[in-house]
Amino acid sequence: MTTIPASSSKRSIMFLLGMPILMLGANFVWVSYNSVLLPTLVENTTTSYRGPTVGLLGFLGTMVGIVVSLLTGIISDRTTSRWGKRTPSILVGSLIGIPFIALAGFIYPPALPVIAISFIGMQFFTNVGNGAWWPLLVDTVPEQQRGLASGFQGLYTLLGAALGIGLITWLNQNGETAIALWVIGIVFAATGVINSLVIRGYDKPAEQAQPINLWNVTKEMFHVRTRVVVFFWVVVSALLANMGLNSLQFFARFFFETYFPSISPDAGFRIMGTISLVFTMLAAVGSGLLSDKIGRRKLILGAMFVSAVATLGMGLTNNFYLFLIVAAIRSAATGPIIAVVPALASDLAPEDEAGKYMAYNNLSTGLSGALASLIFGLILTSMTKTGFVILFVISALLFLAGGLVFQFKVTQKDLDKRIKRTG
Repeated sequence: MTTIPASSSKRSIMFLLGMPILMLGANFVWVSYNSVLLPTLVENTTTSYRGPTVGLLGFLGTMVGIVVSLLTGIISDRTTSRWGKRTPSILVGSLIGIPFIALAGFIYPPALPVIAISFIGMQFFTNVGNGAWWPLLVDTVPEQQRGLASGFQGLYTLLGAALGIGLITWLNQNGETAIALWVIGIVFAATGVINSLVIRGYDKPAEQAQPINLWNVTKEMFHVRTRVVVFFWVVVSALLANMGLNSLQFFARFFFETYFPSISPDAGFRIMGTISLVFTMLAAVGSGLLSDKIGRRKLILGAMFVSAVATLGMGLTNNFYLFLIVAAIRSAATGPIIAVVPALASDLAPEDEAGKYMAYNNLSTGLSGALASLIFGLILTSMTKTGFVILFVISALLFLAGGLVFQFKVTQKDLDKRIKRTG
């Protein structure tokens, strides 16, 4: 089966701005729940082994999200609904996700099992929408505009994170954690509906009806008809870099309590997050647009090596203001990783397996978060400064490893060979 390729005619700027809007809602939920609400809910339930508890929940929930994202990508490749291939899953994920996201706010403070059900349910339904969204870069956007579209995706990713860092930390700091859970659920649902309206008419149904058997779909997760080796090296390198980037994802609140105890952890995270997001946002949009003109490889490669140096610097300073400066440099360096890697992945993905391949690309972010939460949660069994120094050193090495893999396994020759063949 082949899909109808994205038209060679350019998409309007309004379409390119509206198509990625789901990423705002999804990242609003993920940053808010992962970095702010989950640590708070666990801390209100137990003071013992906070790091391992948060890390284990983060690992389990994220692994569920990864599997769901992969399955949804494959299933949506076969969907013949008159609404399109991707729209049904986007609507299901965004609308049914509300009660699960808000579950921990029904009875506050919730018991640990309720937190687990809410967090894992959140990961399940946000990734139903997420798994169906990523193939839209291949389905609906011409190749010459994918860098820009991916840049806008990066922008929305960061705007969602900014909302989480700004609004949700403020609500949490003022004891409104339950309200915060409802807010993130409703915003995610709204962006799913808007996204579906924008892609209406562009999201085409699959050409042929195929029976969807869950067992066969699960087996197909590990089988590709068209093997694009360089694509998988891109995923491996991005996975390593994103593990470095996600090392503090579940533990930022605990980090500020340990490193800078004179500052409220919510306030510290909000200040660092706001500064970092501004730099990452500018770098993501700029690098996405630039990559359409000068190529993707050199931007990604430079980003990984600069991020390694900056991450090491973050762990070796005791001064809060110097920490913010180095964090801003690291944030600017990670812009191309966030925005340009998805564009490169969409260039390399076969059109008739776009859902599956872009789900594999999601492994570079989803699996990195799961592994980072488990590994660094175990390192932070006792919340000490030494533990966080080790965290930053390992994170820097992960960025370096990602850069080395990209340098030697994702060559310009291999990229040109694949992209020219499909262009």
